[in-house]
Amino acid sequence: TGGLKLPTSFAFAGADRIFVTLKNGVVRVIDQGELLNEPFIDISGEVNDVGQRGLLGIVAHPNFPNTPYVYLSYVYDPPEALGHNPEGARVSRLLRLSASPSDPNVHLPGSGVILLGKNSTFAYIGDPDRPEKNPLSCETGDGTYIPDCIANEGHVHALAHLAFGRDGALYVASGDGLNYNYGSLRAQAVDSLLGKILRINPLDGSGYSTNPFYDGNPQSNRSKVYIYGMKHPYRFAIHPTTGELFIGDVGNLKWEEINRARAGANLGWPCFEGENPNAFDPVCKPLLDNPSAVTFGFHTYSHENGWGAVIGGDFYTGRNFPPYYRGAYFYGDFNKGSIQSVVFNANQVPTFADFATGIPGLVQVSSGPDGALYVLSVVTGTLYRIRYVGSNTFKPSSSSTDGASNAPTPTPQPAPSDEVSDEETAAQTASYTGGGSGKILREWWNGVSGKRVADLVNSDTYAGKPAGQEMLSKLDAPRLVGADYGTRIRGYLYPPVTGLYRFWIAADDSGELWLSSDESPDNKRLIASAPEWTHAQQWDRFGSQQSELISLR
Repeated sequence: TGGLKLPTSFAFAGADRIFVTLKNGVVRVIDQGELLNEPFIDISGEVNDVGQRGLLGIVAHPNFPNTPYVYLSYVYDPPEALGHNPEGARVSRLLRLSASPSDPNVHLPGSGVILLGKNSTFAYIGDPDRPEKNPLSCETGDGTYIPDCIANEGHVHALAHLAFGRDGALYVASGDGLNYNYGSLRAQAVDSLLGKILRINPLDGSGYSTNPFYDGNPQSNRSKVYIYGMKHPYRFAIHPTTGELFIGDVGNLKWEEINRARAGANLGWPCFEGENPNAFDPVCKPLLDNPSAVTFGFHTYSHENGWGAVIGGDFYTGRNFPPYYRGAYFYGDFNKGSIQSVVFNANQVPTFADFATGIPGLVQVSSGPDGALYVLSVVTGTLYRIRYVGSNTFKPSSSSTDGASNAPTPTPQPAPSDEVSDEETAAQTASYTGGGSGKILREWWNGVSGKRVADLVNSDTYAGKPAGQEMLSKLDAPRLVGADYGTRIRGYLYPPVTGLYRFWIAADDSGELWLSSDESPDNKRLIASAPEWTHAQQWDRFGSQQSELISLR
């Protein structure tokens, strides 16, 4: 889709709807491939879009529109800032909106709730007329950090990417808020919200007790911090099975980083850029003396040959691409205008390769629910879709004539035959040659309203005995037609041979597939889901319907 004026991010909301943010504060809607004239919302009156500022991040609740929330991250222009230099210091916010019950393509007026940045107000802006000058924003005179205040001293490195984890938490990327100077040290302070990945409750913005720096107060800054020590984690992705974060941290003068990080990790900025030390004594001295305390980049590359601004990407979870790419990580570079693929073998050794070129100003790469790869360019004003059409050919498409003529040029890498055959053999072993002769229990409940799995498991009916039960010879419920009805199938699976297995799920109206790695149901984890209805044995409507490869023995 083309014709977008400075688009900065996008989010899928169900199978057929995409929200796209514009830098100035407008959210456009693409519904069933058509760019609608009416925006979801226009908050341009409170967005500062000077330089790299603006409305930079969006995500819809995974259960949208049944849970009708849409989340926006942006640099905030308080009313009192009118008349001040727009290049001066400002603050950032995370806003939650509700879609209209009658039309999910528009917001419900008056539904806005500030989840982060309740104290991101004019009162806590340091110098509203000059960027990157003392006093710094969101601090008291003695250097204490103001709770729930997110500074943006320079017109760079603001609040940006948003993503939901499988744990239901909302993850938020927050840059260090200024160009390289001593203010960058706030990325090392867990009591500051800058230079961090935050992990918060999507309902009220509070920090989780399971966060690494939780101090007993869910509203404190440190209770919301999940990973720290970053310059500009503009885009990140959450591994679909391990929950590990892959973070694209935009570098300073020399190095771009992709970091693999878990809770509590310190990625080193500004004490390190890449693995190169910077002298910010005394704060950095402990890290410089003990660099093992830093989680260095999983992949770094220098500013040579046109490279210069990493755009953290996404994991491919669809089934449209050849098997070689399933589970691959795709990322981009804004300056180079290209996309790279990272394919992991069975031992998790990565292979990096060029995947697509000719995308000036790309700002987001995401795996779509239809099995395609979506790429957004702020320069061409186009959201591209790259899909596989057979014969080792990938086809980029856009509904804009100009956008299509400037579409990216994919350069897929032929997969080593042994890797493809290994994966396919494992899948076939699990799917077709199991030959099991056992039984598995199916239970069902009647009188359950709603369409989500959560509606079933949280109902009073579910807490009691099921309406009926039967033993099945395979993991497949009967095709029944009915309303207010839910079912559960549970039991033990014994693989015929040790190997890698992949699972699929189809359901109407929705379904979830959970698997424990041992005999204890307490250790189960969600491996695949159908967020909305599918036809019987329709395995590819949503990328989440298939699991990653799982080792069973």
